[in-house]
Amino acid sequence: MQKISFKKIHNFFKKYYFYILGIIFIALICFNFFIYYQYICLLTDIDTSIINDEVKIDQETLQAILDDINMREDNLHRIQENKYFDPFN
Repeated sequence: MQKISFKKIHNFFKKYYFYILGIIFIALICFNFFIYYQYICLLTDIDTSIINDEVKIDQETLQAILDDINMREDNLHRIQENKYFDPFN
């Protein structure tokens, strides 16, 4: 196996850097076009009709959630009303 010297690699990039950058630039343009096509053009073809289904809520679960929210609010108000000792005075 032959060793490739650093000088040969440097000379190769020095000679062909413009072409390599051009290929990278074209690849990035193609990638950006693909993203644009996927997220803009394909989304316009989707049917966006609204589905009007009734949402059924379990009243017991809803009441449990509301009780939990009320309990948290009560705890918050109780904590905010307390006067704590200031150790720096």
